[in-house]
Amino acid sequence: MGFSQQPWGLGFIAWFSLLPVIFFLNEETKIKRIILYSFLWGFIYHITFLNWLAGNVGIEIIFLRYATMLLVVLFLSLNISLIFLLFYYFKKITKSEKSIYFLPFIFVGVEYIRSLGLYGFTWNSLSYTQVDYLLISQIIEYTGIYGLTFWIVIVNLTIYNVLNRNNKNNVLIALLCFLMPWLIGSVIKNNIIESSDKLKIKIVQPNIPLQEKRKGLNHSLERLLSLSSLSPNDSISLIIWPESSIPSRLNRNSIYNSKLSTKMNNFLKNSNFSLVAGLETSSGKNRYNSSILFKKDSIINIYNKQRLVPNVEYTPKFFNDIGLNMGQIGFNIGEDLTMFNVNKINFASMVCIESIFSSPTRDFVNNGANFLVYIVNDGWYIKAPEPQQHAKRSIYRAIENRRFVVRAANTGISMVIDLYGNITQRLDLNKQGVIETHISSNDTKTFYTKYGDVFSIFNIFVLILALLSFNFKRIFERKNEV
Repeated sequence: MGFSQQPWGLGFIAWFSLLPVIFFLNEETKIKRIILYSFLWGFIYHITFLNWLAGNVGIEIIFLRYATMLLVVLFLSLNISLIFLLFYYFKKITKSEKSIYFLPFIFVGVEYIRSLGLYGFTWNSLSYTQVDYLLISQIIEYTGIYGLTFWIVIVNLTIYNVLNRNNKNNVLIALLCFLMPWLIGSVIKNNIIESSDKLKIKIVQPNIPLQEKRKGLNHSLERLLSLSSLSPNDSISLIIWPESSIPSRLNRNSIYNSKLSTKMNNFLKNSNFSLVAGLETSSGKNRYNSSILFKKDSIINIYNKQRLVPNVEYTPKFFNDIGLNMGQIGFNIGEDLTMFNVNKINFASMVCIESIFSSPTRDFVNNGANFLVYIVNDGWYIKAPEPQQHAKRSIYRAIENRRFVVRAANTGISMVIDLYGNITQRLDLNKQGVIETHISSNDTKTFYTKYGDVFSIFNIFVLILALLSFNFKRIFERKNEV
């Protein structure tokens, strides 16, 4: 299952990777072994595809890199332990082989709850194993990404049934469960209506190494200006630069011209295009990792990042109060869904890790965003697979909301994704370059955009209902015995 999460085109392994788990859970009766092997499975799963955490060049002490990786992997392994233990409890109260069918509901419920809050994390969702299979991925327009998690577990269960009791009915059920999302995805894809409104954009990937950025962003700005001017900008409506692309902190109450270079001012002053760029901003004592929309010599709008990397960009007050300030930067959490606009078309411009979550993307689309922009600096990781894993997770945001996604990354991977999830333009990792292309705006709202993770909430409701039902049944049986 860990290999299926890697950007190697091995997502199909997930269709049968849970078979050993299912055989084990159906046969094991000792809770100590459940705890031991669930944690072992979770540890191997997570370290197989999150080992890149040890390659963070931003942490100079190698020991700390590996310690960070192990802490994250150990913490995430608890998710799997919770899934196994919940199943063990359902199996115990139902006393039936059919309890195995609660497993997809448990996986979805735990994954969804695990995505919430400051320490929410979706990178490890089983659903992301299927990011290369765009036809089946179309169903997330209705179910969200956890619909794919449910399907993966169901496919494994039906194969288990075939292996356990090989008969015609089990084979037919397995085939039907496997083929269903492919058929549904084909129907969904053929009924999508794409807007004819086009916008010409330019994405700039400067490929500035982290060590160079740490010396100062003036050189980065020079390179961005140079790349942006390689071709004429007369027909360009929007230029997009990556996260943290402009030097110095911008105080929202200060005069814009005094904060940026003369070259930058001249670049914008006589232009007709708008510019999105990443910059640190401040307001009073608060600091933000921000995306800014420029037009000519003015700042039109500022969006402050809302999903911060815990203990890196933001440390909860509790840790600070007890003297454990682990934050390297100490940003504040943004509060407003600030909408940007170009040529009277609304769009959202979010920052980095926000692309792996359905929110705030879904909130922006509900508020009228017609396309989506993510500005990224993955310069912390100079080789695969982190940049590839991170980039591909943006595909699901395009499908969920049927919006074009534009991703501008400092060292890569920059790309354009259409509303079907196809990557139409791409700049590879550690390459310098420019993407110049047209994108479409869209104003229709999908089922997922409107109603969010109702599928996941339904799964949790089923589990709660089952728990109440079985517990009431046990109480009733005890009263009859008395």
